[in-house]
Amino acid sequence: NSELATNQAIAFTNPSPIPSKYLFYYLLGKRAALAKLGKGATQLNISQGVIKEFPFVLAPSAEQSRIVAKLDELFSDLDAGVASLQRARANLKRYRAAVLKAAVEGRLTADWRAQNPPTEAGAELLARLLRERRLRWEETQLAKFEASGKAPPQGWRSRYIEPVAPDTKGLPSLPTDWCWASTDQISEIQSGIQKQPMRSPGANAYPYLRVANVHRNRLDLSQIEYFELFGSELDRLRLHAGDMLVVEGNGSRTEIGRSALWMGELADCVHQNHIIRVRFSGGLSRFFNAYWNSPTGQSALGSVAASTSGLYTLSVSKVGRIPVPLAPMCEQAEVMRLVEEALSSAHRADADVSRALVRATSLRQSILKRAFSGRLVPQDPNDEPASILLERIRQARAAESANPRKPARKPPASRPGSKSGVGTAARGRPRKPQV
Repeated sequence: NSELATNQAIAFTNPSPIPSKYLFYYLLGKRAALAKLGKGATQLNISQGVIKEFPFVLAPSAEQSRIVAKLDELFSDLDAGVASLQRARANLKRYRAAVLKAAVEGRLTADWRAQNPPTEAGAELLARLLRERRLRWEETQLAKFEASGKAPPQGWRSRYIEPVAPDTKGLPSLPTDWCWASTDQISEIQSGIQKQPMRSPGANAYPYLRVANVHRNRLDLSQIEYFELFGSELDRLRLHAGDMLVVEGNGSRTEIGRSALWMGELADCVHQNHIIRVRFSGGLSRFFNAYWNSPTGQSALGSVAASTSGLYTLSVSKVGRIPVPLAPMCEQAEVMRLVEEALSSAHRADADVSRALVRATSLRQSILKRAFSGRLVPQDPNDEPASILLERIRQARAAESANPRKPARKPPASRPGSKSGVGTAARGRPRKPQV
């Protein structure tokens, strides 16, 4: 028997001869078959009529109890195994975070560093990158003057804007040969293109990346959309191999600023304005992408992200102020070798866990299938046949239909001025004595 409990659930009033768990386990094993019977454009629904007509395997009462007891035992063990696998997955996630944190704070390469003094310390590397940054700006300005046919005006070099220095307050200490820099000091930061009707693909359509394409430390390029570009936009916004892509906003503080590296997977690709492109100088992108996705980097990102109606947002200027650790180039390479080795092992272990979880799901369905095909528990010829049980249920149903229960009478409503349950006696009429 079944009755509609809500618009999304059907409640089963269980006949007493059949244990509730027997019915539950049976339907659990038939989820796939029931799903095929669902109807609905946006959300599948199963009606009472479908449930009432769905075939049901009725075993003898004694065997039902044996099946339930055996399923309880097997599923208890299986649930314990699944819980163990889920703990292993959570531990792998913590392991990845610990590896990245140790890497970008210099602890992962402490022994290596003691044996390999750098030829260019972090502070020296920063000074060189700043000189190169200014030189690129000057070359760009001279090219503009030449293109316009004008001579550079006097004092034009004084227009150069020095990048913002990092605020290191509260940051962890770094190894001796490392230093803190701001993202602005060591990279070029660029916002993307806003999606507008004028950008509908036409004669000059090019692929672009959306927030949905950028996950933490990986890209999902299974669905790519296209923008119409104009003039020199492609030259200005085309992604280069090694660019770091940063998600500008997210409702979750833990997902704000997640990043992944672009390695030239698509030709002539640009990005939407909700993604910020960070192009590091001197081949630094792998190390800084690791920092960006580490607990230390996420903490730095969270400290500058604004929250508007629960949405954490970044901007080009905020990303530029993010402090980043600058290690010597040779040590950065060693850091990434160790990180990629550790994360590769963690990835293989996670894949093993995923396969084990899939096998656990398959095993659960296999157990249920055996249970309701008479192959899970021994059958006893002395059990009362299921046909007799079914006939008894039918007789009970017929008797119930012949003598339907009368609905309980509602108590009379209280009249104004009277106390609930007192009725006319409260207005002065004498009550008859109770006999």
